[in-house]
Amino acid sequence: MHALPHAFLRPANTGRRRKIIFSTLLAAGFVTWHANASPSQPINVPMSAESFSLSAPNGGSANGPQFLEYLGRKAVYLPSGLISVKDSKLRDGTIDVDVATRQNALFAGVAFREESDANLEIIYFRPGASDTIEAMQYTPRLNGDAIWQLLNTDHEKASAHVPKDQWFHIRLVVAGRTCTVFLNNSSDPAMTVTNLRRGDSEGAIALWGLGGGAYFSNLSYSTAPERAPLADLPPFQEAGVVSDWELSPAFDASEVDAATYPTSIEQWDKVRAEDPGFVLINRYRNSPAMFPMPSRDEMRKGRAKGAKVVFARAHINSPAAADKILKIGYSDDIVVYLNGKAIFSGKNALTYRSDDALGVFGLNDQAPIHLNAGDNELLVAVTEYNGGWAFECKLSPN
Repeated sequence: MHALPHAFLRPANTGRRRKIIFSTLLAAGFVTWHANASPSQPINVPMSAESFSLSAPNGGSANGPQFLEYLGRKAVYLPSGLISVKDSKLRDGTIDVDVATRQNALFAGVAFREESDANLEIIYFRPGASDTIEAMQYTPRLNGDAIWQLLNTDHEKASAHVPKDQWFHIRLVVAGRTCTVFLNNSSDPAMTVTNLRRGDSEGAIALWGLGGGAYFSNLSYSTAPERAPLADLPPFQEAGVVSDWELSPAFDASEVDAATYPTSIEQWDKVRAEDPGFVLINRYRNSPAMFPMPSRDEMRKGRAKGAKVVFARAHINSPAAADKILKIGYSDDIVVYLNGKAIFSGKNALTYRSDDALGVFGLNDQAPIHLNAGDNELLVAVTEYNGGWAFECKLSPN
């Protein structure tokens, strides 16, 4: 799992919070476990090297897993990396594990529905943010990178107490597009993820650590009975949000100038905005997941080698000429064109605006625009370094 050491270091939420509409999820086949469901008997995973396969080390660390005794138990210490439970497969089910974090450790997590180290779901903890809203978080990894910059609702992070040098218990209940997290055998959920971004997927169970990681012990899981696949979610709709787009291939930013309107792109793929209104480029294109990040000066100049840029275009039909405000969200950099002319550019990458800037996504910028009567072309160029690749455009009602 090629995540970045800085990629999960996020401050208190600065993005806009949005709620998932539960009726929409229900209509799309939201799954709830019932008391009469019969999950399989728990499978206990011995804390030994034979139980796991090691994926690519996380953050470039050469420190592999260590199987040892810790606080009176057989455990695995995972300072950095992703280790997958051999022969595990889970769509719906439960995962139980005890975790103990070390002083100054940065991240520890439990991954599930792992297709590969580039595509999985993960619940992770930040010991240094214990007892804050940043202590427990959810992110998927899509086409090579975690999209933590984009997810900022209370369905994706929650306060939790993460003790040091002592065991605490985590239980994940995975059902359809939801994952409910319980801590220390409480019957009250600590967090409920209502929109697992990889959808109704299936895959292995894994443990993850970064920057000191954690000890893991007493790992077990059980699978729910087989069921029919869930129906697709209905198309996302919200007043003003530009939803229907065409997406170009991804180009190396050093080879294509985002500040120049493109005239020779031949391939365009139809894509749609999804909740909460953004086009999630990670879903369609492989992320550059750059580490280390380019310097601030390189990002300021643009066209940093290794970064990637895509173009996306949409058509807005206006019954009459109209002046409006276009609200814009993006990660990491964007140039916006209307009818072939640049109307806005902005940069919101990790560490760009300040040393502690995280580039958290939100509709935080806007530009006045003039729509012609009839068809108008809106085109954006979006550059990505790491942490989540997306954009959103929303028109004011007047």
